[in-house]
Amino acid sequence: MTRILTGICVLAFAASIAAQSTPVHRSYDTEFLGPPLADPVLQHAKETFVLFGCAYCHGLNLVSRGEATDLMHSALVGRDENGSRIGPLLRAGIPQTAKLSPMPQFSDLSDQQIAALVTWIHYARQQGRYQELTAAPVRTGDATAGKAYFERTCSMCHAVDRDLAGIGRKHDAPALRAAILEPKGLKSERSFTSARLNDTKLGPAQQRHHALLENYSAEEVANVVAYLASVR
Repeated sequence: MTRILTGICVLAFAASIAAQSTPVHRSYDTEFLGPPLADPVLQHAKETFVLFGCAYCHGLNLVSRGEATDLMHSALVGRDENGSRIGPLLRAGIPQTAKLSPMPQFSDLSDQQIAALVTWIHYARQQGRYQELTAAPVRTGDATAGKAYFERTCSMCHAVDRDLAGIGRKHDAPALRAAILEPKGLKSERSFTSARLNDTKLGPAQQRHHALLENYSAEEVANVVAYLASVR
């Protein structure tokens, strides 16, 4: 009997230790964070944005609260490339002004943490700008202005007489607008395979179009649509 009782006590003690050593997973706040993203890099970036308090002032999806800077439409964010402008600003902080609340310094964050914040800001901005532009009323554009914009911004990668010959006959205005905002050929999930990581075409092309998406105005999109519609 003594041996049995001793065995029971040992098992109970072991179970107690195991329970204490097992991590307790708190429930994931889907109401605030939304469902977990399939892309682990973006999910980590989102959680980093929340962890360091950025979402409290700027909004998880960049709908700012109070006097925080509007990151969705910030010209500085639009000119940022891989954290070249956002990174130094995060480390230096922003003093209070008559119109904006102060932003504390984040000088103690690692380069990886800064990169995660930058990743989420650009991703959320791309999603938000896409929603704004697709929800904007369809307007008649200026083909001449659209041609000037195209030659200045798009012609380095797209030749009208080669890549886009007759595009105005093949697609109507809504299809052209959709292709400008979200090119099908560039719509693909992030991949960490060696072939994809070493791809020197798709990645840079996606990055270029994402940067354009972050900075398009509804007028510019309408003008480019008008120009492409005239290419017959």
